[in-house]
Amino acid sequence: MAFNLIACASLPSESRAKPSHALESAASRSTRIGQWVDSGNARHPGLSGFHPLSDGLDAFVARLALIEAADQTIDAQYYLYHDDLAGQLFLQYLLRAADRGVRVRLLLDDLSIARLDKTVAIANEHPLFEIRLFNPLATRGWGRSVQLLTQFDRANRRMHNKSFIVDNQLAILGGRNIGNEYYRNSAVEFADLDMIHRGIVVPQISREFDRYWNSLLSYPAESLINKTVTSEDKQQLTNELAKAAGSVAGQQYINRLKQASLLERITSGGMHWYWGDVSVYADAPEKILAPVSDRSAHLSPRLLPYIDSATRELVMFSPYLVPGKEGVNYFADLVNRGVRVVLITNSLASTDVAVVHAGYSKYRKDLLEAGVRLIEVKPHAAKGEIHKTITGSSRASLHAKTFIIDRRYLFVGLLNLDPRSALLNTEIGAIYDTPEMAEDFVSGLSQLDRGGFWELKLTENGIQWFDCNPECRAVSNKDPESSVFTRMGIFILSLLPIEQQL
Repeated sequence: MAFNLIACASLPSESRAKPSHALESAASRSTRIGQWVDSGNARHPGLSGFHPLSDGLDAFVARLALIEAADQTIDAQYYLYHDDLAGQLFLQYLLRAADRGVRVRLLLDDLSIARLDKTVAIANEHPLFEIRLFNPLATRGWGRSVQLLTQFDRANRRMHNKSFIVDNQLAILGGRNIGNEYYRNSAVEFADLDMIHRGIVVPQISREFDRYWNSLLSYPAESLINKTVTSEDKQQLTNELAKAAGSVAGQQYINRLKQASLLERITSGGMHWYWGDVSVYADAPEKILAPVSDRSAHLSPRLLPYIDSATRELVMFSPYLVPGKEGVNYFADLVNRGVRVVLITNSLASTDVAVVHAGYSKYRKDLLEAGVRLIEVKPHAAKGEIHKTITGSSRASLHAKTFIIDRRYLFVGLLNLDPRSALLNTEIGAIYDTPEMAEDFVSGLSQLDRGGFWELKLTENGIQWFDCNPECRAVSNKDPESSVFTRMGIFILSLLPIEQQL
């Protein structure tokens, strides 16, 4: 009986969610940030400025700095939110902003906060801090696992979007969630990439946030989480956040924040900005409910014309690469047209999702036979060294999703080259028409010869992994730095009919 009640639990009426919107342009220009960036924007009419955030520490400090500088609004949207140091510092700074009168809207995918209902309820009690949960499960606590199984078709489709916008004047878009592994405070560090934006692109990013925030799939936290919040609960959370900020690792972030003011660098010209045209593309929230065969709400078809336009070179970074037969044929056609195709992904030793690697490994030979240059990231740099690529430290697992077309167009976003990104989850990203930045990113590939990657080649002995440090030499005919048991597990996983879920 209890099982049936949990399985059939229904969500509350969507009418409880009142729509709200980004700060109007006139009000946003009157904020401190608006005044700081206005003169620079005016020198580049009709264009947008963007600055890559490849270092995880700097990417987190940038978020804290923008929170501190906010006057009117903060809008944040994340797929994963962890209750670790990064999550606690992020929440502490957001609550401080709300205390000084800033409206905070935080939109989270519900699957990531299964054990954080109490924290969410406390933060959501603040009159200027509103939290909404996307595509939630009605059941909280121990019953969630039951409902996850009984409503798998819906619960399996998630909001993968990440964006962060302050006063509708500066916005961060990219691959990082809120968790230690994204910000250089974890044994497994994700090498990722964010872009900070200014100019006319920022309202585009805000419109996409509003579209998700006001979607019928976004539920006010208080409509789902039935927890009484006492003054003692609030004080306990305040104490926990203060303890996190006072820790050695917490002080590392805060000292970096004090030493290098992001806003001073913006106003003084100390930060290099690329300027150009940029277009933001996102899946519609309704993709979650639409049949997989319905592509009308999908992001990927709108990116294909850019890729199809390639005449010389296509370089793609994707941590999770499962091209399928259709993708292999597509890349083969590009190669036959004379396009140099380079795919960069995680090795078995560096991946954080083994089952996805199982899906990818089936297509390595086909990709190589098609003439694709295939490169895999090592799990760490050479001993005693920290090698940098355009996505950060090569000690890490690749997490950036980026592609470069003919050294003109650059895509930065959340879209992996796998069925889950294309068909199941919602994604967002931007195309930058900025040859200077695209050229700089491709130049970063010179780091491939400094020990951070393996290149795969087809030889008479099958696939071999080559180490190009300093000269290319074959090092293995099986996945390097992996055990026989791991490789056996990957082989077994590759036999399962689950490719569409990867």
